[in-house]
Amino acid sequence: MVKQSFHIFIVFILFIVVFITTTYFSVYFFVKNETDVVVPDVHGEDIVYALEIISDNALNIRVEKIEYHDTIPKNHVIYQNPKPGIEVKPGRDITVILSKGSKLEKVPDVRGERVEKANIILDSHRLCRGKITQTFHPFFENGMIIAQNPEPGSNIAHGACINLLISNGSRNLLYKMPDYFGESFENTIIALSKIDNKPVSIKYVSDAMYHENQVIDQKPEYGFAFTKDDPVNFTVNRGFKTVESIKEGMSLYTYTLPHGYLKRHILVRLNIFSITIHVYDDFYKPSDKLFVFVPNNCDASVFVYKDDELVDSQMF
Repeated sequence: MVKQSFHIFIVFILFIVVFITTTYFSVYFFVKNETDVVVPDVHGEDIVYALEIISDNALNIRVEKIEYHDTIPKNHVIYQNPKPGIEVKPGRDITVILSKGSKLEKVPDVRGERVEKANIILDSHRLCRGKITQTFHPFFENGMIIAQNPEPGSNIAHGACINLLISNGSRNLLYKMPDYFGESFENTIIALSKIDNKPVSIKYVSDAMYHENQVIDQKPEYGFAFTKDDPVNFTVNRGFKTVESIKEGMSLYTYTLPHGYLKRHILVRLNIFSITIHVYDDFYKPSDKLFVFVPNNCDASVFVYKDDELVDSQMF
């Protein structure tokens, strides 16, 4: 009985030895005969392309870290391990280091842009507005960037500020106030419209010494300097009116836009009670009719500007 048990034990041991030996050599020959792959070169490549080419070669990619680099763009490979050209087994990890991009930012060019768009451009580059200086300029419209510092294309740290020189538009020309005393008010307004002067205020008086609708006073006075945006005040004689001559109710002024194809900017100004009212200030189609009701019991005048040019006026 003991002898039989010993034989069984010996057979079992032999079986274990044969199994281990067979398994070892099978794995050894399988691994030895497995085809090695060559590590591809992904240095400087975009991470998406690097992942694709490494996967195509039956390898895995592992990002070790991300760091700044002065020349390699953001999300591109700075370093890889193993090196390109080395033979490795399939399934091997290829370790890479990715670029965050440069610590420095290229300064964008915002010259000639409006302030609103320049702010958007600077925000997109993670830059802030620095010192703001404003000045008049004959060519740059109001709110446009004339110059910047640092210059476009130079390198600057993220979050740094850009100093801007912004235009206030062209400086208004100075005009010498003509002598309108004694002139008819209609001729006076036509003369002022040639310099695009809009802020005109009218005061009406009755004086038997002067003709009706004659300018008898003006501010600024003759010879004084003024710009097209400065207010100009006139005192106009309207003659004497009796109670019987004043009609009750309202007068109607009508202006019809001329025929054409394009809309025109129309400004209709009503001067009444020594104030100026913009009755219309918009774009209108050809043949549109504009109506202004004027009280009959007061002095008033209506002026019509088409595309900033005086085209009609009427005294009431």
